Amino acid sequence: MRVEKMGVRITSQKIIPHVSEEFAAAYGLPEGDQSVAFFSVDNDDAAYLAADDATKKARVHIVHAETFYGGRSCSWSKYGGSILILMSGPRVDDVRSGMSYVNDFISCRTGLYCFDGDARTEFYAQTIARAGRYSSQAFGVEEGQSYCYLFGNPIESAYAIEKALRAGNTVMTRYWSPPSVSNSCGAVLTGTESACKTATQAYIDALRFATENPMNL
Repeated sequence: MRVEKMGVRITSQKIIPHVSEEFAAAYGLPEGDQSVAFFSVDNDDAAYLAADDATKKARVHIVHAETFYGGRSCSWSKYGGSILILMSGPRVDDVRSGMSYVNDFISCRTGLYCFDGDARTEFYAQTIARAGRYSSQAFGVEEGQSYCYLFGNPIESAYAIEKALRAGNTVMTRYWSPPSVSNSCGAVLTGTESACKTATQAYIDALRFATENPMNL
């Protein structure tokens, strides 16, 4: 089975230059943050990593990030996507900068994959060379450390994550047991960049085997 890349896109994005005190209190914005940006992506995994990338390069905080139950197939609206993320910053220029990095990551530096063009086999597997502030908070990865983010269909992905852990010197810092809110299974593994790349490839290889041989014990 061949690996094929599928498109990932931002489905909606909006900026509020100066929020009210009530709005800031409702979301618990960090002190001094007055501007916010909302965005949604049709794949939540890519969105989480894009948010982390923004925290490495812009003066922003990720205040809220949550996958919708059932993922994009259960979205509440035409532009709902799979996830809602709220980013805040001291000034509107800060959140604009953060959103430019989010757009760049989604457009140019990530992707959802599947086998032989079959969207029912889709998965997400990416090595990140250096964790940002958001990954440190959300995934338990030390800031600046390399990690790999692995997500796929429940049984196949659980099987492949175990193979990835055995492939290299990595440690699992986060595990989403199947079925997650988006009916999948995933993990974050951390280690050296080389070890994470090895684990990512092992995950893909094991996922391919499990997909090709669903009844093979």
